[in-house]
Amino acid sequence: MLTTGVKSLDELLGGGIASEVLTQVYGSFATGKTTLALQVGLLSGGKVAYIDTEGSFFPERLAQMASAWGLDPGETLHRFILFTPSDFKEQRRTIGSLKRIIDKTFSLIVVDSITAHYRVEEQRKNLTAELGKQLQVLLWLARKNRIPVIVINQVHFDSRAERLKPVAEHTLGYRCKDILRLDKLNTPGLRVAILERHRFKPEGGIVYFRITEKGIEDALETGEVKKEGNLTPF
Repeated sequence: MLTTGVKSLDELLGGGIASEVLTQVYGSFATGKTTLALQVGLLSGGKVAYIDTEGSFFPERLAQMASAWGLDPGETLHRFILFTPSDFKEQRRTIGSLKRIIDKTFSLIVVDSITAHYRVEEQRKNLTAELGKQLQVLLWLARKNRIPVIVINQVHFDSRAERLKPVAEHTLGYRCKDILRLDKLNTPGLRVAILERHRFKPEGGIVYFRITEKGIEDALETGEVKKEGNLTPF
């Protein structure tokens, strides 16, 4: 397992980000999904295959986080192998190419996000099977190399359910055994992580955190969560 750098979040996840499975992290804009993935990667100690489909990877941010953790920014940046597919077809080729690239020096694979290119395609229904194949390749890589894979997902508003739901919910839900939802809170800067599915932990557990220069930190330990009004997600 890989640590998230937050003790309470590790405990929520049964010890951290698990190897040999896909962990889905989803939520709306600016809830901390990318920051969480970066933090897991920089603390992993090995190489990180980072597939950035949204242009959300900023080396300056990673260097800032590394410095705050007392790590060498240059060495940390060197460990992150960045891929930037420009469309869904290129994303498929990129994920397929990882079969030739990933070896024992890699400790983590991140796809940020798996559905950005998928959701803009006009014939999305025809691509559902292809999305499933990409997830299957990632699962194969996780098992073969005994490493974690973080799959970041976007959300959409479901008018029938009247709430935000993950994109391609059933396709990702079928292959992702651990699912973590991130939400904003009414208090600026505060976030909440909710465990929606896990292999052996009870569903519905929550952890409050805030995004800082260091990355993500436990909000309860820093005294940020002080009253019930702070604990209401948007």
